[in-house]
Amino acid sequence: MRANIKSEVEGMYLEYETFGDKSKPAVLLIMGLAVQMLAWREHFCEALAAKGFYVIRFDNRDIGLSKHFDELGPPPLIRRVVFNALCGRWFKIGTPYGLEDMAKDSFGLLTALGIEKAHVVGASMGGMIAQTMAIMDPNRVLSLCSIMSTTGARNLPDGETKVRLMLLKKPGPTHEDRVKRTIEAITMISSPQEPSDDLPGYAERVISRSYHPEGATRQMNAIIAQEDRTEQLGKLKMPSVVIHGRGDRLVPCCTRRGDGCGNWGRRRLGYN
Repeated sequence: MRANIKSEVEGMYLEYETFGDKSKPAVLLIMGLAVQMLAWREHFCEALAAKGFYVIRFDNRDIGLSKHFDELGPPPLIRRVVFNALCGRWFKIGTPYGLEDMAKDSFGLLTALGIEKAHVVGASMGGMIAQTMAIMDPNRVLSLCSIMSTTGARNLPDGETKVRLMLLKKPGPTHEDRVKRTIEAITMISSPQEPSDDLPGYAERVISRSYHPEGATRQMNAIIAQEDRTEQLGKLKMPSVVIHGRGDRLVPCCTRRGDGCGNWGRRRLGYN
């Protein structure tokens, strides 16, 4: 399904899918960098709906079947990564769009569906967007769940170089190459946990549905340009939980209160 979003962007729309009874409390699921809504597996969404929630999953802008922003062109990603590493503490990085714009998209989807408030769940980049939503308009966020994400704090450790370089690696030109590359990427960031048995089928479905690496580059740029949200997150009053795998190779786990993660998250769950 497609929802037209009231936005500063002309013709803005998001592809979405819902599960459960609309009269029940809403749960908005926000996925991460370059990942389509299919990563919120159907059985997971149905399980949440069975618990009495109206579940919404969607494609972020520039990925899947939502609006693409190819007219903005590809950002000079490598140059901005280097600039951020050297000068990011003092200078703001220019970006075609930021996490704030993606948070507005998410609120816009809720509005288009006639939903005033929702429980917001985000994974990886989706967690960053969810945090941004809670800061921008806390009255519309019933609760916040941030999974394998980051606050944008500068004193947090970086992910493994091997894994980060893997994300920048381009696959071969064929459909089969793209499926293989997707399987390799998911396997690497899932380590040490073995990926699910249906991974090849999932990779095939995702690549057949949409393949848009240019959008992933612009999303990556939004992540690089993010600001530190630690102080603002510490002021939030809604129920919140932080979930992170201790073996995360891309976004290292941060479980100690008072460090770069900040004193936020009413509950913290770290998994081996």
